[in-house]
Amino acid sequence: MSSVDRRSGERRKGQTRVALERRHLERRRGADRREAQRVPLELWMEEVSGDDVYFRRTGNVSVGGVYFDRAIPHALGTVVTLKFALPGDREMVVARGEVVTSAGTQQGLGMGVKFISIEGDGEKRIRTYLR
Repeated sequence: MSSVDRRSGERRKGQTRVALERRHLERRRGADRREAQRVPLELWMEEVSGDDVYFRRTGNVSVGGVYFDRAIPHALGTVVTLKFALPGDREMVVARGEVVTSAGTQQGLGMGVKFISIEGDGEKRIRTYLR
């Protein structure tokens, strides 16, 4: 088979094409495999990455991390410090996290951060709030 045939899709004649919507749903199901349940929650977090400070709006939060909607993502593996107050709580939660997912322009903008460590009783306060 020539390289022209391979690029034009000739070798795939016998395969069934999968709808884009189905592929997107399967990809999301795979991304939802996590230890902690996510809860939709919109709040602002201060994010410090190196010398840069950003203010990002969350889409959902869990004891294990946070997802930022409509955020221009950092590179995977970037370590950030997050500071935020949960609704009804005056004390700030301070957590360090690592960027573990990032959505490119085809999927929209967004970024998932997994908590590496949470200072003080922050994890307990997050857990209590999410219940």
